[in-house]
Amino acid sequence: MTLEEESERATSMLIGKVVRRVMRHRDGEVVIEFEDGSRFFADSDSPLELSITLEE
Repeated sequence: MTLEEESERATSMLIGKVVRRVMRHRDGEVVIEFEDGSRFFADSDSPLELSITLEE
């Protein structure tokens, strides 16, 4: 699977999800938990920067 295909698949799976909470258990991990109980994990051997931007 290419990165573009992976991105499209993730986008389609996340449409309509409502975030319950964001967790950081270590500096190389981000977990987003959704109201339906599903979770999105991102982790790396290197620290991950968490950045949230809003479109205006």
